[in-house]
Amino acid sequence: MAEQKKDLVNALTDSLKAIDDDFTEEMRELRALFEEAKREAEKDEPNGQKLRALLHDANEMVRTFTILDPAWQGVQRVARLFGML
Repeated sequence: MAEQKKDLVNALTDSLKAIDDDFTEEMRELRALFEEAKREAEKDEPNGQKLRALLHDANEMVRTFTILDPAWQGVQRVARLFGML
């Protein structure tokens, strides 16, 4: 159990670093979820239900970004064509 907890904390730390390195404004809500999940996972006795809920919310947010990003890229290309960006 302790090894799984350490792996989770490490994965969340890596995710936070990746967000900091590659994204800024658009990922701030996801980053906040990861930060809260990391704080919870680092506790001596983390609340499993809260941790699962935070990770579920983060998963749903990532899925939404994944679905919407191609559409957003298309909107930006069209906007550039018309000189709006």
